[in-house]
Amino acid sequence: MADALPDPKNLTYEQALEELEAIVHRAEAGELPLEEAMAEHARGEALLHRCRTLLDGAEQQLRTFDQAADQA
Repeated sequence: MADALPDPKNLTYEQALEELEAIVHRAEAGELPLEEAMAEHARGEALLHRCRTLLDGAEQQLRTFDQAADQA
C-alpha cells in the first residue's frame, strides 16, 4: 500500500468506492501479509465511512427536493 494515499475525506464517492473495491479484491485474493492486511482494513473502514457519509448527504438532499416539490 502506498504511503501517500489521499485522505478519504477528500475523495468523491466514486473514488472511495473504487479504492474500497480494490482493497476487497486484494483481501479476497490473499495477496497481503498480515500487517498490510490490517492497514488496508483500517483504510477500508475510512473509505466505507466516506461512502456512507456521501450517500447519507445525497439521500437528505433528495428528501429536501421531494419536500419542496410536495409543497409547490
